[in-house]
Amino acid sequence: MINLRRLVHTSCRLERGRTAFYNVHQKVTDPAKQDPDYFEKKARELPLDQNYIDALSKLYYEKIGSERDLGLKAADNLILEKTEFGLPRIEKSKIRVKYEDLDVLSNAPESVKKVFSVEMATRRELSQEWKESLIKSVRQHSLDGSSLEMKIAWLTALIRHWSLLVNDIGQETKKKPTWLTHRIWLVINERRKALRILRERNEAAFENTIAALKISYHVPKQPAHVKTRKAWAEAQLKLRVENEKEKRLEELHERYDKQVEDHKRETEEKRKALNNELDKLAEDMRRIDVIEGKAFETVGKYEPSLISSLTETVIHSNLFYHPPPTMSEK
Repeated sequence: MINLRRLVHTSCRLERGRTAFYNVHQKVTDPAKQDPDYFEKKARELPLDQNYIDALSKLYYEKIGSERDLGLKAADNLILEKTEFGLPRIEKSKIRVKYEDLDVLSNAPESVKKVFSVEMATRRELSQEWKESLIKSVRQHSLDGSSLEMKIAWLTALIRHWSLLVNDIGQETKKKPTWLTHRIWLVINERRKALRILRERNEAAFENTIAALKISYHVPKQPAHVKTRKAWAEAQLKLRVENEKEKRLEELHERYDKQVEDHKRETEEKRKALNNELDKLAEDMRRIDVIEGKAFETVGKYEPSLISSLTETVIHSNLFYHPPPTMSEK
């Protein structure tokens, strides 16, 4: 009896998925997004209409998609820098660092100097030139080899050189070199730690270092809520409501101050008009008294206290004044 075996052939079928692949990460081309509060400011500027929640969600996805590119480039201002990537310019005719101390090259012909110049340098040697140039701009003295400033400059040159290398690789292939970008992330975190320590130890040296190396350093903020679209949208909506409330309160306060000033001005004008009318009525009453003989036209100002004092002085002089005696007989 022959046992018939049913052979089951299984094979993998490669089919297109139901939905197309969506890469959440985006390339950032706007330098304004290097500001850590850029998306929060944009959220506060959105119009409060029926499409506010949808616009907020769209802004959130744009924020999430830009985080990776901004994390790699924002601190060194490399968003639109596609030529030098923040690296110092080095003369091509300059002798490379490891051959600078050779006295033989001082009198060598130009053809020999060109062999040892930066123009003929390899990528590794060019990277060493960039490192030395940045280190010289911040190190404390000529023998400085272990300070935080020197370490930050060395890491900065490494970050910018690797960013330039990622850009060069991206021009040849669409696949991003994750093996290199991962190392850039590690070096960026190491530099951020060194900057934090330098800022805590010496504020003046920290300011000089970030100014010389052109680093945008921002104090990292503690997350105030869970990093989700709903939580971020609720937080932005809450801030927007608070800002709108404060804005409307200021407008009401300004309107109230203006109304108070207008009321004061109108009241003062009415008071002056009533005083003028009162003075006019008093003048009319005085003229009527003059016509009826109850009052007299007087010139000048009536001073009752002065009149009483003068009267008292005259009466006393008449009663108690005696002229001094004389020797002549009358």
